[in-house]
Amino acid sequence: GTGPVMRLTFVITCAALTATIVSGKVLINRCCPENHVLIGDSCRLGETTRLAPAVYSPVQGGFLSPGTVPEDWEYVVAKPSACEDPKFYSTLGAQLPPFVLVPAGELLMSDNIAEPKPQNSFCLDVHGALVCSTEYIDNKDANNKITVPKCCGEGGAFSERNSSCVPSLTEQSEFSNNITWLHRFPECESIGSSYTIMGKLNVGFSVDLENGTLLDDRGRVWAKTDFCLEKILEYPEDPVHVIGCPVASDPRATHDIRFTIYPIGMFLSVFFLGVTLVASCLLPSTYHVLHWRCQTNHVACLLIGDLLLAVTQLSGDALHGKGCVSIAIAMHFIFLAAFFWLNTMCFNIWWTFRDFRPTNLDKGQEACRLRIYELYAWGGPLIISGVGAVLDNVPRQPGDHNFIRPRFGENRCFFYGDLEMLYYFYGPIGVLLIMNLTLFAATARELTCGLWKTEVVKSNTERHHLNSRATLGRVCLKLVVVMGITWVVDVVSWVVGGPDYVWYLTDIINSLQGVLIFAVVGCQPQVWAAVKRLWCLNNSPNDTNNARSSSSHALPSLNDHNTSVTNTSKAAETLC
Repeated sequence: GTGPVMRLTFVITCAALTATIVSGKVLINRCCPENHVLIGDSCRLGETTRLAPAVYSPVQGGFLSPGTVPEDWEYVVAKPSACEDPKFYSTLGAQLPPFVLVPAGELLMSDNIAEPKPQNSFCLDVHGALVCSTEYIDNKDANNKITVPKCCGEGGAFSERNSSCVPSLTEQSEFSNNITWLHRFPECESIGSSYTIMGKLNVGFSVDLENGTLLDDRGRVWAKTDFCLEKILEYPEDPVHVIGCPVASDPRATHDIRFTIYPIGMFLSVFFLGVTLVASCLLPSTYHVLHWRCQTNHVACLLIGDLLLAVTQLSGDALHGKGCVSIAIAMHFIFLAAFFWLNTMCFNIWWTFRDFRPTNLDKGQEACRLRIYELYAWGGPLIISGVGAVLDNVPRQPGDHNFIRPRFGENRCFFYGDLEMLYYFYGPIGVLLIMNLTLFAATARELTCGLWKTEVVKSNTERHHLNSRATLGRVCLKLVVVMGITWVVDVVSWVVGGPDYVWYLTDIINSLQGVLIFAVVGCQPQVWAAVKRLWCLNNSPNDTNNARSSSSHALPSLNDHNTSVTNTSKAAETLC
């Protein structure tokens, strides 16, 4: 069958045609005359505010502007005649409007969207509506089925943009017929502006089929009065969402030690990444300028990204709105740039080993290649993050599911969920890491089977270049392993799921990524030699022998193929 959606559409269409044919006007009952308000059973002189009910247009797929009603509406003073004891539904202090109207002049209750109320079943007031209501049972039905709360009733969906129930535009096959659905929202102790979307059913939440309660992945049990399930109008392709009270649904438990440990690990990473940058600046100016530029940009991106991530971890719910969205977009760009710069380093090593010509670059050629690297490593992340930011700001239309938006700042100060992160973050990073491993495989082949094979290299100069570039290759490989393990563990934890405590150790190691990178980059022999040289220069400014002896540890630049040990009395110039 076509289900409640088609039935609702048919009812609305017939009502609209009937009202138009009979009088040319759609008559709407108002409980009291103008400048009067309903108090109890009587109308009293009161507020001058005109009626401004929420009107949902199924044709437009959204609400009319606040305070706007269809032009063919005409108010008449009349009480409901379809029942003897109508119930008053107030909009004062309500987290969600208990009802909406449609242009056909019918009223839709949030707890029973599929059954529109005709004109003689309600009247409007400034602060609500008097409605002939139908009560719903809150226990097992005649067939002893379990009961589970559904926010908007049969045929309804929740509009996140308008914080109200509206007719669903799609069939709702997710709601099983083996369950009796209670039509109600959670009973929240505090009154707020709206309910909170806690997450997705079967993604961190599951329904106990024995009693209808909700279980989360932390082992917490949610009573039926604390949650309800519903489809979100703006995201029809998403599974059923779990909706709860603003305070009770906060996924951050105040006692969760993770949100104390993780920021500490992040700040430690920031510190060691800063030390790594300083150490890199101490290298002599003859040390592989092209590789050093790529490495510096890579480390700087990680430093900024970890700093922003630590800030979001510490801020919690205090960071929201445009600030939260801005940080999310910045982190997306910065972390992508870190992986793109790592990719340029891997490519540069492969290009160096591809034949015997890597040392023929002059300064101009090296600068040109650096510009190409910069265009790629900054431009790639800019395109990906830019597309995400633009799509995130395209006006949402119900039923619009042709593309996946990042939904920055909606659930946290990053992507909304795992699917969004897969498309815009994990996916591109995975492609880059596969490229890196492919480049290393090609480089290893050149080292073992190509012109760089040890027995083929005859001269000391050739062997010196081989050792120099092999050192850089090992550094890049270690960086790929460190960055790759973090990415793989994140993906595995996402796919496998399970209790959070299972991933505590790996998450802590990931938060200390900067320490591992310092061990790979900052502890190279060339760095220690540069530190010793600087120390000796500070202690013995007139002694040039120390500068000469330490400079022999530095490896030559790609463009200095005839350079050996610099034996001058002038202090070695650093990259910074």
